[in-house]
Amino acid sequence: MRTPHSDGEVISNAAKVRKAALLSADMLTAARWDGTAPLLAEGVTLSPRLHRRLFTEIAEAHGDPATFADGARRLISMAADGRAKAALRAGLAYHLAAFCPTVDRPTLARLKAVYGEEAVAFALGHINLSTATPSPDLLSERARHVVEADGWSMLALLADEYQISAAWRSAGWRDVAENGSVSLLKSPALVLATAAVDEVASIQEGAGR
Repeated sequence: MRTPHSDGEVISNAAKVRKAALLSADMLTAARWDGTAPLLAEGVTLSPRLHRRLFTEIAEAHGDPATFADGARRLISMAADGRAKAALRAGLAYHLAAFCPTVDRPTLARLKAVYGEEAVAFALGHINLSTATPSPDLLSERARHVVEADGWSMLALLADEYQISAAWRSAGWRDVAENGSVSLLKSPALVLATAAVDEVASIQEGAGR
């Protein structure tokens, strides 16, 4: 995140982080009020007063996201679609080198058709950071699910590194990650996850100006 230039901007940025964090929180386990969790699960809209109360309760137990380090705030502030893009980029970059260290034009076109041009561009740009572990056939439908799940697992590793409580992570995040590989090499996974989050967040911040 860029450095704020005024107290007003600091306050505004903190409010944005807190709002985004509440939207991505695991409400079913974080909400302890009687009857609140089922309402949230059903998509019922809460009043601003109840939203503030819910945020305060989670923050008191699991930390205020507005006070987290820059990288942690960047990760937790991302909308669900942004995290999905970052997960796909990170997962594809992790597996690409082992799948095909040198990508010819036909393979490149097929990869773009499966994963999208932006994810492939990110993976190629970070191929030197990829691992040499065995990878699935990246052009299969099953492989795409593994790549995405591994990407979510990499974001989870990054969240663990930032010491972001599970209460600030939606259950869907964990569910997707469970379908990934048996193990991931932590060092390259963290580097690639950080790079993917930074890239997607920068694009989103630029679009929001």
